[in-house]
Amino acid sequence: MEDMIIKRIPGTFVEASIRGQTIRFFVHNNQDLIQRHHIEGEFYEPEELWIMSRYVTSGSRYLDVGANVGNHVVYLAKCIGLKDIVVVEPNGPAIALLQLNLLLNGLESVVDQSFLGCGLSDCESRADMENTVNNLGGAKFVEDGGGPFTLQAGDVLFGDRDFDFIKIDTEGMELKCLLGMERLIRRCRPTLFVEVDEANVEPFLGWCSVHDYVVRERFRRYTVNENYLVAPA
Repeated sequence: MEDMIIKRIPGTFVEASIRGQTIRFFVHNNQDLIQRHHIEGEFYEPEELWIMSRYVTSGSRYLDVGANVGNHVVYLAKCIGLKDIVVVEPNGPAIALLQLNLLLNGLESVVDQSFLGCGLSDCESRADMENTVNNLGGAKFVEDGGGPFTLQAGDVLFGDRDFDFIKIDTEGMELKCLLGMERLIRRCRPTLFVEVDEANVEPFLGWCSVHDYVVRERFRRYTVNENYLVAPA
């Protein structure tokens, strides 16, 4: 008999009807910032999802950088009908739950998972990761030449692949992610939904000005960052 590796993840299966769709989530930690919404049968960040849904159509080619456990992806695929989705998520525990949530919602063929385990920056580098208690989405990279994670520029990672809408939620790495995708952005001119740390607001708005992007909408949930929906002028 071949050797088998069995990994059991304790948790709770949740099923809810949202916008006429049956939505399923696997919750491992009901104290987690995002999963505590899932355990109640609801999506996390509904205001942000509503903003995004006004700029996405079922035919949009969507890139989710920092997909975490799949909250945004499941919403856009099930409630908006997106069928061309690429996810990027480097954090192992989040990846495990993301894959379970895609499986539970029948989205394996809709979502390209080939970039799971990857991290984005402005160039190839190594990094370590800082985790936070009860917040998988709060994990952040600390660039470290000897770290276990390899970061790459999106222009290298995605090649000539085109996208219409890109969401970036990378806990302070948003500017480096944008700089690493400049060829892609010049080629495709996608709409961007970016979580921007307070310390990065001025340089982010400067980047928008240089690249001829304008702020269409913004939404603040926390004092430390704000979400910007920006589109080509």
